[in-house]
Amino acid sequence: MPYFRIARILALIFGLVFLVPLRAPTRAASKEPEEARAQPSVALRVDPLLIAEAAEVWGLIASPNNPVWPGWDASSTPLLFYLPGEQDVLINHPRPPQGFVPYDGPVQFPHSRIFVKDGPTLIDLDGQNTSKDVEGIQTLVVADTLSNLRAQVSGRLEDTRPTAEKIQELSFSSLATDPYEQLGFVVHEAFHVFQDRQPAHKSADEWLLLSYPVLSVQNNVGFALEGSALSEALHAKDDEGLRRAAVRWLAVRKDRRASLPQKAIEYEDGTEYEEGLATYTEYRLFQVLERRQAAPAMTWAQGFAGYANLQPQRENLISQMVQNMSGTVRVNNDPYGTAPLRRRLYFSGMAAAVMLDRLSPDWKNRIFSPDASLTSLVEEALKPSRAELDGALKEARNGADYARLIESKTELADEGKAHTKAMVKEIEDGPGIGLVVDYSDLGSPKLGMTVTPFGMTVVDEQRTIFTQVPIRVGFGQEGELAQKVPAPLLRDNGGHVVRFRLPASASRADVERALATTPTNGEAVAGLKLDLPGATFSAAKAQVRWNSENLIVILLKTSEPR
Repeated sequence: MPYFRIARILALIFGLVFLVPLRAPTRAASKEPEEARAQPSVALRVDPLLIAEAAEVWGLIASPNNPVWPGWDASSTPLLFYLPGEQDVLINHPRPPQGFVPYDGPVQFPHSRIFVKDGPTLIDLDGQNTSKDVEGIQTLVVADTLSNLRAQVSGRLEDTRPTAEKIQELSFSSLATDPYEQLGFVVHEAFHVFQDRQPAHKSADEWLLLSYPVLSVQNNVGFALEGSALSEALHAKDDEGLRRAAVRWLAVRKDRRASLPQKAIEYEDGTEYEEGLATYTEYRLFQVLERRQAAPAMTWAQGFAGYANLQPQRENLISQMVQNMSGTVRVNNDPYGTAPLRRRLYFSGMAAAVMLDRLSPDWKNRIFSPDASLTSLVEEALKPSRAELDGALKEARNGADYARLIESKTELADEGKAHTKAMVKEIEDGPGIGLVVDYSDLGSPKLGMTVTPFGMTVVDEQRTIFTQVPIRVGFGQEGELAQKVPAPLLRDNGGHVVRFRLPASASRADVERALATTPTNGEAVAGLKLDLPGATFSAAKAQVRWNSENLIVILLKTSEPR
């Protein structure tokens, strides 16, 4: 999921949500023609089933007696559904922004008004299932079904594997929208709104990823061993089996973390708190929904089979955990950057929370305290002896699986280093026109950047490559660079430059036309504004020149503070 908060979405209600009669009711006393009956003033372009699924979740979590997480009442949380560039649907918001009008059609959301706005949407990127401030109120955001599908298809198109190989994976199940997954997305994203309201802000600083050794063999082997222990713990039939597996997980984690920098541990704890707990609410939802009666609208969802048995949905989350923690899942088609690391923390946090439900049932009352982490709460509940931890670690390292893990993770690290080197060369010397922004004259400004934590690759202590989304770079008040389309961008803190290649279709003649009358002989230009193929650039003062097939822009310090 491409994203700052990958993967966020909807909510549940029993009453009803989406009722469209199959035929109009009989009107014995009326001779009103069919076409004269009142029609909705605004037509829904957003998938109505999304609203039904959200209402289904809201029926559980929008209550003082929320069984998913006691003390969390989502009744005051607004919901925003969007189809990029086409339509926003806002529900339960006390003061909709300008342009929203009341919806008066057949789709309903219990106890809440629905507002709709056509045209430009509040979010224009696909698949942004997250939370967002709307008129000063934190609002749950859900991308339309088509938007999520387009993001998925885009990812497949960008996959560098042979087309025939990718086509073989196009099963109906891979393309279909899973209604159970949608329910999970809703509760996940709604929980983030609840987290944001807590006094202690414990989410990870995403820039800590730059200190994370994502290709460390020892670390990646340790994560795979943790995943195996967590799976065993979640399947344990008795307390003894649970403790044995939980202690093994803790022993491996403590050993793995002994070689990590403190900033990396801080990142893990923060992401497990934020994304791990939200993923736990998905697992918990599939526990509390079991054997409940579904709302009528849900029966229209393709693939929906009721709530009689939700063990398959819980097993699916456990399976995803094992696959992500073992590194067998391709996240954003990038097995070497930060995406796989960040994604596995969703599931390690989920599993630790599920364990705590059995090890320490009151843990939810303490997780929001500033110093508590999921790891510390598990360790506090287990209180293992040193000998017990040593024995568990030895057990985890026994067998041929451990040797195979070391071999595979060593191969991954070698491939990752070669891949990163090739990316740098492509950015610096690849085909087409390169755009290089030199900001060394500004001293050492702190760059403001819009990036995704699912698209970072650390080259070395000074250089980082950013991918996946259009990157925006702010150079203090002196200038701004914004990509129009995603392209790998290299930031070199040591050389004080950022660079990437313009779209391959852009020729030098195209760039020259975009430059128009802008001098390219190194003459200082005040108030520079460039609209290039694939990017825009503005600067208070700068020089522009060509160096072979690279367009060089040198930011200059202005004489007066701005």
